[in-house]
Amino acid sequence: MHPISIVIPVYNVAPYVERCMDSIVHQTLQDTEVIFVDDHGKDDSIAIVQRFIQTHRLSKAWHIIATPENSGPGIARNIGIEQASGQYIAFCDADDWVEPTMYEQLYDLAQNQNADISSAAAILDYPDGSHRLMLNPEVGSGEVSLEQRRYLLSHFVSNFTTMLFRREWLNQYSIRFPQARSGEDSSFMGQCYLVAQRIAQTNQPLYHYVIHEDSISHRTHVWRGKDKRKAFGALIDFAKLNGLCPTFRKELIFIYIKKALLTTIKEWIH
Repeated sequence: MHPISIVIPVYNVAPYVERCMDSIVHQTLQDTEVIFVDDHGKDDSIAIVQRFIQTHRLSKAWHIIATPENSGPGIARNIGIEQASGQYIAFCDADDWVEPTMYEQLYDLAQNQNADISSAAAILDYPDGSHRLMLNPEVGSGEVSLEQRRYLLSHFVSNFTTMLFRREWLNQYSIRFPQARSGEDSSFMGQCYLVAQRIAQTNQPLYHYVIHEDSISHRTHVWRGKDKRKAFGALIDFAKLNGLCPTFRKELIFIYIKKALLTTIKEWIH
């Protein structure tokens, strides 16, 4: 078993994917599985990945799989989860990059705390060369109390690429990204925070979100209300399945109104 599996959806990221791979190949954590999921883009991203693997003579732990057809990043990540063999699963976007010690630090944190989720902070890299720190809501490391869970559900952001997730735990609760092309990341994190028993946190920034004109999450004037309602409907279904709606009814209503309705309107009129 590998310590971690890193799942990377690949779709029209030719200008960025080599930097992403270079940051992963230089990780201090050894014996990492890296799964690239080809989501059938129109550029030569996958050819770049193939050349990189061949040039660096990487082991079979670096491999490429594919979605049946273009399906969006959520479905691509789900396919990666099914193929992963690591004790923990990480997700990286192919246009981002990570610090050399990121996965070793998060793995050690998770092991020390016996955590379901281990998280770091992130840096937003803007085209003009400026940077901004992005933190996850902080509750400390250890067992998650009821009050802490309420806080996480009310304040979380979808920085799932800054985290490790214990694979057996994801499968135990069937935690997956919903079949939607918007809001799927927040829905996934909502599921995780509903049932995580132990977490581990550091505020050290280890992940770099690269902001550029092609970023899917920064397209404006595109109506994504239907997809968002579908994504957060899936979150509520997950809560119902696990008998959690009575306990977290207020938090779930808040999430749905904020992320499925108000965020969609804000994006549309921005």
